[in-house]
Amino acid sequence: MLYLLLIFFPITMALSAFVLRKNSGQVIFVGLGTVITLMLVATQIPLDDPTRFLGITLMLSSLNRMFMLLFLAISGFAFVAAWHLPHGENFVPTVLLILSEVCAVLLLQNTFLTTLLLGLTGLSAVLAIVDLPVDTSSLVGTRTIAAALKYMVLMVLAAILMYIAFVLTDIFRPGELPGRISLARFILALLAVSFALRMALIPFHAWLVDLMEHASLLVVALVVTLLNTSSMLVLLLVFQSFPTLLIENEAPLMVLRIGALISALLGAGMAFGSDTLRRGMAYLILYDGGVVFYGLASVSSLGLAGAVFGAINQTLAVVLLLVSLALIERPDGRPPGVVRRDLLRRWPVAGAGFLAGGLALIGMPPLGGAMSRLLIYQAAAEQHWIELLVLLTATLLAGLALARMAQERLLGPGEDAAAPEPLMLGETEFDRLPPRRLASEPTSAAALTLTLVLICVAIGLYPGPLLANIDGVIRELAFIRAL
Repeated sequence: MLYLLLIFFPITMALSAFVLRKNSGQVIFVGLGTVITLMLVATQIPLDDPTRFLGITLMLSSLNRMFMLLFLAISGFAFVAAWHLPHGENFVPTVLLILSEVCAVLLLQNTFLTTLLLGLTGLSAVLAIVDLPVDTSSLVGTRTIAAALKYMVLMVLAAILMYIAFVLTDIFRPGELPGRISLARFILALLAVSFALRMALIPFHAWLVDLMEHASLLVVALVVTLLNTSSMLVLLLVFQSFPTLLIENEAPLMVLRIGALISALLGAGMAFGSDTLRRGMAYLILYDGGVVFYGLASVSSLGLAGAVFGAINQTLAVVLLLVSLALIERPDGRPPGVVRRDLLRRWPVAGAGFLAGGLALIGMPPLGGAMSRLLIYQAAAEQHWIELLVLLTATLLAGLALARMAQERLLGPGEDAAAPEPLMLGETEFDRLPPRRLASEPTSAAALTLTLVLICVAIGLYPGPLLANIDGVIRELAFIRAL
């Protein structure tokens, strides 16, 4: 059965990769082969054709298949980047394990099992965070371990809140207690906090900033893209399964929209005041997550289409940003701890990818985020002009933050040409060492960066086919028709 192949084949290959983990190149080839095989299997599964296995319903919708293929492609990009970028000794086996769990999340139609799997994905991500660096003798730092523990505790808390909410949905009966506060509001509050923890919305965002500062950037990219985006798809499944939570909660939905606006505004503001590239990127991701969550909370066809489009754009932009940032941080023979301000000159491909990823994240044309922003702005205008004004202000702050980071770190004068020192007494030119040649950008990582840039530009210039597919899926959702 193809459904089970999507779930158990990555686990089998993860065990094989774990056995071969000392041979980094061979393990990466195993991961790439597994990802390509899973993509072929996913394209062969019929859509909206539920099947039963041991009393559990499995089904693949067009929306979930689109994101499944995206997740598999992103994992393949991460394996290619791992050729030259820092990663853990068990990076490939852990990613394959997470892919198995994410595929199960996208296939299962049982909310309780989905909650369990979301909790397991968080625990699997912890294994990748505290993994020993490959080809080095250094150990995992205490701050990295502390960030992993914080992430694990918060993900377990999110799973508990989600489980309580789903238990309450089984006993909830609309109109059963007239004149009292509806249980639907309490259920929606539990779900909002749970998914806000998983998607790192302010004030539940501390784990993302800590991971950005202390963990491997490839691991952070997969956590933000695979786990956060799959959580958003689960939230859509919850809305589809329990539309009464939306019908009876007009005022709480407004509170969710306000919370998303605050998250976007504060994320952009803190990005403007950040002092490091990693922290600044973390806050820009928080800003983008707030905008995407606003589209979900608007519960309109325009807002949901913008949120889904924005989730796709965020997945690509975050991987592009963090791969470029990892390339920029590679040692080039200069003394450690020296702050460089000519990163675009020193690393032209990585610097350009960093700028393109940041522009895509804030929704600047002609990159892929522009269409998602336009749809969400239209949904905000339908709600109230103040909400639209807050979104525009947050986007302006995010753009200023990116411009500030580019001016301070990327666009400075070249620092490679140092002034020659005068000759010492009795010294000649032949006695001096030849000038040091700084290492160039790795070919595979540079090609990957350019590929991601081209994909973001292509989606921005030709959003029609993707938008038509998303719009068709959104209009078929039961809760949209009910509202």
